[in-house]
Amino acid sequence: MLHGRVALVTGGGTGIGKAICLALGRAGANVMVNYRFRKTQAQKVANEIRDAGSEASVVRADVSVTGGAEKAVEGTVQSLGRIDILVNNVGEFLHRPLLKVKPEQWSDAIDSNLNSVFYCSSYASPHMRRRKWGRIINIGVAGCDSIRAFPNTTAYNIAKTGVLILTKSLAKELAPFGVTVNVVAPGLAETGALSRRAMKKAKKGLPMRRAATLDEIAGAVLFLVSDDATYITGSCIPVSGGWLL
Repeated sequence: MLHGRVALVTGGGTGIGKAICLALGRAGANVMVNYRFRKTQAQKVANEIRDAGSEASVVRADVSVTGGAEKAVEGTVQSLGRIDILVNNVGEFLHRPLLKVKPEQWSDAIDSNLNSVFYCSSYASPHMRRRKWGRIINIGVAGCDSIRAFPNTTAYNIAKTGVLILTKSLAKELAPFGVTVNVVAPGLAETGALSRRAMKKAKKGLPMRRAATLDEIAGAVLFLVSDDATYITGSCIPVSGGWLL
């Protein structure tokens, strides 16, 4: 399906990023696994991809700063020969009442969730334009397309709404070059971030009464980079089980 393609996944060592890396690798893509702190986990993901028959490498880089984003993209090109697919997955979650958010926490949330997407896309898109083919997938969050209050996750949700606007703008500018740009917006997911009690309570508020599996989120990414989605760009696909309907 993706044989010969090369993908960079930011924050690919754990959680949703790991699932996306493995899905791409199993589909035939060669994958660069980006990490910042968890080298061992990133290397394990790369080993699993190799076991599936694809090439894989790891790159340590903080993509929330321009130098780190450039390192991740250029490291992909140097190690794997090119970059066809960029998955902007990395993003720190901040849960805190708005008036208790410190300025540095606000900046970190915006840098991690929004600026990283702009930086990585800016460095990757010229490579894609030259080849007249590319796929950029940005991981958003369910509700990023709605204007509403998120009192305890304001910085995070503002950043993710910004990601959607950035996605649409990039999609329009890159469309003539065969590059599509889309958002996958998960809702509640089985990432292990919530306690069992909190997860049980959250599931009760969902129409489907369950959280998304990581493979379901990765499946949406896999669809958008496939030949079945060549005419889809600037779109947002919620993987949220009907949350916010």
